[in-house]
Amino acid sequence: MDIRLIKQEDIDKVKWNSCVHYANNGNIFGYKWYLDHVAKDWDGLVEGDYESVFPLVWRKGLWGGKVLYQPDLMRELGIYTINAPSSKRIKAFLAAIPSEYKQIDIVLNEQNHYPDVPDFATAIHTNHQLLLARPFEEMEEAFAPAVHEAVEKATQAGIVLDSNVKPETIADFYKQHSPERKGKDRNFHTLQRVMYNVLHRGWGFASAARCKSGELLAVNFFIYSHNTMMSLVPLESPAGREVGALTYLFQMLIRTQANRPLILDFNTMEPDALAEAFGAQSNPYLRVKRRQGLSRIIPA
Repeated sequence: MDIRLIKQEDIDKVKWNSCVHYANNGNIFGYKWYLDHVAKDWDGLVEGDYESVFPLVWRKGLWGGKVLYQPDLMRELGIYTINAPSSKRIKAFLAAIPSEYKQIDIVLNEQNHYPDVPDFATAIHTNHQLLLARPFEEMEEAFAPAVHEAVEKATQAGIVLDSNVKPETIADFYKQHSPERKGKDRNFHTLQRVMYNVLHRGWGFASAARCKSGELLAVNFFIYSHNTMMSLVPLESPAGREVGALTYLFQMLIRTQANRPLILDFNTMEPDALAEAFGAQSNPYLRVKRRQGLSRIIPA
């Protein structure tokens, strides 16, 4: 299998993006423009004439050398291929990671089923997805009682949805209400770049929930890619939480998108109560880690 390392500045943008676009397991995270905006430094392993690609996002380690890591706002990466994402191919790509990357702590995409590779440890993450190509009434039957209660609260509170929300407004809301403690300032600017690039391509839209007075209670941004509609930044304020604003936003989205050949990707890494309340299917995917050639168990 012909696999070679290509530095970021030498990657053929058209061929790389074509591989991700037509890959059996393609997703938004693999496109070069998304990588360039979210990851400062990255290189790529490429098979043949870009029939398979593997982004290697790196930063300088504390003791020198390069460390492969999973950046914020990028749930998963791994190998994208127009061929079968077989265990043999995944094993070959992992073995082809050059020794200059001293430590590895990355997340593979959901179709990269992990082969038995020495010196790597694994941990399981969980994404959630909901098939929308059904009548809303059919999906609604699987909603948990908590969803109906939240929607009733939101309705009584007179919450209205607003799709005319600028990326700056969503990024400001993220800065105020994201539970993340690290990287908020960095992600604040990255979020805006990603959202504006998506809007420029016509690949997504913003959505927000406001109270009667116009106060912002919940926000999200959705990205279309590979027959999915991915939730990027689902957030609500404490006031929004009291009236079920985010639940109402998702419920209305599902209602308006019902019967479309799409999958709603909740974009999660762990068990998620909101996604599960909507009846979303849990899909496991893997984090793989290697530290100085020694594998060890990764805490869940």
